[in-house]
Order: sequence, then structure tokens, then C-alpha cells
Amino acid sequence: MKTNIDVPASFGIEKIRERWQEVDSMAGVGIDPVIERIPSEIWEEVGSEGDSSDAIFLFNKRIIDATAEHVVDFKVNSNFFQGELGRKALASTFEYLKEEHPDAIRICDGKFADVGHTAEEIAEEIFGNLDADAVLLNPYMGFDAIEPFAKWKDKLVVLCVNTSNPSAKEVQDLPLENGKQLWRHILSTSLAEWNENGNIIPVLSATHPENLANIRDDIGDTPIVLAGVGSQGGDLDSTVQQTLDSTGYGLLISASRTILYPEREDGESLDVASRRAVIGLKNAINQAKGNKSE
Repeated sequence: MKTNIDVPASFGIEKIRERWQEVDSMAGVGIDPVIERIPSEIWEEVGSEGDSSDAIFLFNKRIIDATAEHVVDFKVNSNFFQGELGRKALASTFEYLKEEHPDAIRICDGKFADVGHTAEEIAEEIFGNLDADAVLLNPYMGFDAIEPFAKWKDKLVVLCVNTSNPSAKEVQDLPLENGKQLWRHILSTSLAEWNENGNIIPVLSATHPENLANIRDDIGDTPIVLAGVGSQGGDLDSTVQQTLDSTGYGLLISASRTILYPEREDGESLDVASRRAVIGLKNAINQAKGNKSE
């Protein structure tokens, strides 16, 4: 598979690599707040003068502060922030991350797919207004939908190339005339032909471990966002061992529900339970990393 791995790494990729070393972790936190699951203590602190945007932001802030020293990134799913109050909480969350935890990678998980002026407007909102470091996009509309984002040289474009949802294989595994699966064509094309600024990285699935064998031969040390670990059934040990880069890192592995809504021991605060959960993820990843055969 021909890729553009000789392109110098972008600012965004260098930021990831520095963060891996800083926290000795490849764990991340998915910020997907469900308002019905926000704990009562958050609502009590917000009080009668507050609204749902205040509660969502305070909840996010608690999670962020409890976990930041152990993670590479915060992957904020913008689709969980609907309506005027949701958008307010989204903006507050990104602003807080930038001001208080600037070295953590700020990812906007929107899985956007559009072209032309619409894509330009989305890119301006995500990179210009929210000042996210990275955005998740659906690449299956082609380069027209990617170029408005990829031209932001200091930002990262994360392409949902091979995803972990059960029916993904019905589309992504379709064979082309040359025998290559569609997702592999998207992977090679995006890295070799769309990646002029060296700021495109893929999402690959931990639920299809057979697809990850020798993947580093194809994409070099390009960072991988690894999807489907944990609740979606991906095997952590085998996928980490197959996908580490030449430095012993190379991955961004996020968890959401287990960290946002952790099982809490008697009297345990949200902060402590979330920190315990993310440390568990970090340690599990590092243990899998240590098990890599030399």
C-alpha cells in the first residue's frame, strides 16, 4: 500500500507524540454527556439559578479535571450537544480544555460529511471558533469533503476509515476490481493523495483484528485512533500489540461510558470513580503494550 508517510509530521501529530511521552499513556476520554445520566450532585451544585448547559459543562469539567493527567486526548462528541444550551456547553467545554489543559488533544467527534461551502462553514466552526485540535470526518464522500478541513495545516483530520459498528463491513469491506477492500483503498488514498499537509490520520477498528495485521508496514508511524475497544468487544491485547508504532506508542484509545458513568463504591465521588476508571484503562493499555513480543 503506497502512502504519503514521508510527508513531515504536522503540528497536530507532533502534539500527540509529545503528549504520549508526557503522560506515558495512550488512553483518552470520550465526552458524550447524556443529560438524564448526569449525577444528582451536579444538579445540586448548579442550583435553581442554573440551566442544562451549566449542568453539562460542570459534569464535563469534573470528568476532565479528574482524568486529564492520565490521558492523551478528550474526544468531545458534538452530536450530544444539541440546541442553544447544548452548543453553549460545547463551546464552554472546548474553551475550558484550551485554557486549563492545553497539552491534551482536543478532538471534535462530529463524523461530518459534506462538501463545498457547507464543509467550509463546519471547518471554520470547529477549527476557528471552537479551536479544536482535530475533527472526525466521514471520508466516503471523497476528497471534496476532506479538503476544506485538511487545508488547516496546524489541525488534524481524523478519517473514519474502518469503523467498529456491526454493519460497517457491509460497505467498508466491499471488494474493488483489484481485489482490495474499499476501506483499504480509502486508507491508502487518503494518506498518499489527500495528505499534502501531513495532517490526516485514520480511525481503525479493534473489532476486526484481522485487518490490523502488518498495518504498520502500510502506514508507518501514522497515529491511529483505535475504535471499538471495551464495550464494543475489541480485544485490547492483540490490537495494541499489532498496532504500536516504532516508538512504542502510536494509538489513541478512548473510552466514554465507563469513565463518564463509572461504577461507584459506597461514598465515592464522581471524580474519584472516573479517575480510577481512566487509570484502569491506561494501565490495561500499558500492560498490553508491555506484552508486545520483540
